[in-house]
Amino acid sequence: MHGTDYQRRKEIWLELLDLDDAVRAERLDALARADAQLAAALRAQFAAMEQPLALLDRAGQETALPELPHYRLIRELGRGGMGRVWLAERTLGDAVQRVALKQIAHTGWDAEDRRRFERERRILAGLAHPNIAALVDGGSDAHGAPFLATGFVDGERIDRHVELHAPSIDARVRLVARIADAVAYAHRQLVVHRDLKPANILVGADGEPILLDFGIARLLGEEAITGTGPSQMTLRYAAPEQVRGDGEANVGSDVYALGVLLYELLTGHSPYGDTRDQAALLAAILREDPLPPPSQKAPGIGGDLDAIAMKALRKRPEDRYAGADAFAADLGLWLAREPVEARRGERGYRARAFVRRRWPWLAAVAAAAAFAVYHVAALDRQLDRTQRERDRAQALAGYFGELFKGAKPSDTERGDISARELLERSVEDLRSDRKRRPETRATMLLAAADALGYLGRNAQARDACVLAIDLLRGLPAADANQLAQALSDVAAHRILIGDPAAARRDIDEALGLVATGRVANPYLPITLLQQAAMMDEEAGDLDRARAGYERAVELSRPLLHTREGLTGYLAAQTNIATWDMRDNATLPAAEARLREALDVAQRERFDDPYSLFPMRTYLARILFDQYKLAEARTVLDPVLHEARAWYGGQDSWLIVVFSHGATLATLEGNAGEAITQFDALLATDGGSNEEHPNHWALRSDRAIAGLAARQWRDAAERLLPVLAWRGRNGQSDGTAARFERAALAYARCRLQTDERHMDELRQALRDADTFKGWKRRYSQAWLTACEAALPAPAAAAVTPSRAEPSP
Repeated sequence: MHGTDYQRRKEIWLELLDLDDAVRAERLDALARADAQLAAALRAQFAAMEQPLALLDRAGQETALPELPHYRLIRELGRGGMGRVWLAERTLGDAVQRVALKQIAHTGWDAEDRRRFERERRILAGLAHPNIAALVDGGSDAHGAPFLATGFVDGERIDRHVELHAPSIDARVRLVARIADAVAYAHRQLVVHRDLKPANILVGADGEPILLDFGIARLLGEEAITGTGPSQMTLRYAAPEQVRGDGEANVGSDVYALGVLLYELLTGHSPYGDTRDQAALLAAILREDPLPPPSQKAPGIGGDLDAIAMKALRKRPEDRYAGADAFAADLGLWLAREPVEARRGERGYRARAFVRRRWPWLAAVAAAAAFAVYHVAALDRQLDRTQRERDRAQALAGYFGELFKGAKPSDTERGDISARELLERSVEDLRSDRKRRPETRATMLLAAADALGYLGRNAQARDACVLAIDLLRGLPAADANQLAQALSDVAAHRILIGDPAAARRDIDEALGLVATGRVANPYLPITLLQQAAMMDEEAGDLDRARAGYERAVELSRPLLHTREGLTGYLAAQTNIATWDMRDNATLPAAEARLREALDVAQRERFDDPYSLFPMRTYLARILFDQYKLAEARTVLDPVLHEARAWYGGQDSWLIVVFSHGATLATLEGNAGEAITQFDALLATDGGSNEEHPNHWALRSDRAIAGLAARQWRDAAERLLPVLAWRGRNGQSDGTAARFERAALAYARCRLQTDERHMDELRQALRDADTFKGWKRRYSQAWLTACEAALPAPAAAAVTPSRAEPSP
């Protein structure tokens, strides 16, 4: 046996072993076209099976168990042509540890195999990562055969785990992100795995994936072991450059395999379809693009995950992610619902992502716009200002009545016709209609665009708006109200289809019409200012954005007696308050702003929970950030009562609301009650979105409740994965991470109070002045508590700090 066959031969041997002779021969013929040497070796091995005496002799040698002191073999876990793996117990004194013991078979292996095996042991010895099976021991048994022992993972293959448990898309992505993080760690240690596949990844009972088998891994820059080409790796997960054998496998090869893994776990299919024909698979990897992206294979995936998978699967290594760390980071961005790097440079992508993140307030602005249209139309009808306006309204109603009455199901192949098809047909009819007046056609086009937008047909809605705008601009005296509204409408559709530059031009033109004084609609400027402010915020011009929101507040104040005016006012006030929440110095201003807005809503009997629940929750948070605990409880308790009935038991916003309630219980000194609430919330959350910041904020707050309950060790263990997640997602220097590091240092100090741990705590608290409200108060109390617990000589050397109540 040669090194070129080390991995692939053992896998194909097992695949072919149970097949009947005819099918096996067909498979070997197909394999021979791709790798004649490997096919010949397998044929020889199967031919040897026809000679019973030789087989029995060999079996007698291979079944000899390894003789190792301190080990007790329990059962065989698996075997291949190259060796076997046992579950074993390793005993050292009173300590007993379960391990996976791997050893090359005693026959048929040579110096090259020994070299590869010993290299695997050397590589594992240098790797220490929670998602990589750790090396426990290594050496030679009584027969001189090398062995290695790794921690035993009682789990199932990652692909079978997904097949059996059908986890959510988020959970699948999280599994791949964990493995990608482990691979990135190996890369930082200059190790390339080169054989990433489901068989080498087990998911344990705790849901954590563990990467196994570095049998053909390479140290970057190390001289290659004999052999090149696809037989060194599993073909299904091999990158084109590995298949060609035209260069050494590098980090790009691992990135490609991670892309295949992501694609398969999302869709249940290979990127290249049927993988049983080895020759066809080789050709596909080298020359064909992957099958349609994952979203076309499985629902609920979307364009961002498509982009990530397809970038990892690009043919040229330089076109893929620069490394596994970049791949893992993009998965983290997707899980946090942030813009992904795989789509950087795509026209309008960041604007669309911003819209998704800010949907509640965009919805509020859209609602204001819709109410404005309705209100103006109603006012026009009531005042009956001109016969032309009456004619236009009657024509609008009559046109859509005729449109739906005239729909013929026989006009379509399906024998039915949808509202979308009718609306799209109406736009085409109006494009060429010369019987109706231009202003009437424009009104109809804008109404059709509004309906198409609700159906998600934003490109078609934009086109209808553009037609309407062209008609209005062609009039001798354009209606400034209608033109400005049309510009606002088309801007909203442009944002959603990814054309922010054009949207900004439309908004600026509409604001220019407002500035002339010819726009009588009082609600439209509020909508336009909020649209512009949101775009300024996304572009990073925060001063201009804030000025836009402030101006929207001013314009909406005289209109608070109307629902549309009040909706715009509350949205703008809330956006400004959430900015002011970020800084200790502006917390009082944020409180005053939200109190004023809520008072106005109460006075006007405004009862929209989508606006009011977030506002009241933000106010409670601002209050306990200022340590106004009684006031916070007064605000939050009614929200907790009402929110469950409104949102239902699984809504993500409900979890945010109740996590604030649990944090407030911690601050009130009811740590036991807080822990019970946090644990219930974590059970409800279920880890379904474990890469979303809210999930980790929840876990962080649970750890702080543990500190308040004096559960030092448990709190420390809970904080470690939180900090690890922040590190993976570029949040290590944020205020939240600094506070969590201080909390971890405090837990360690309480577990072992000495000068070393005091220094660690002091170092962690060097930025304590940046902590908000209660966090700064707690951090000062932690320092005081650890100082008091120091032995007398050490305590005397500590500079006294201001005493704070111990949490």
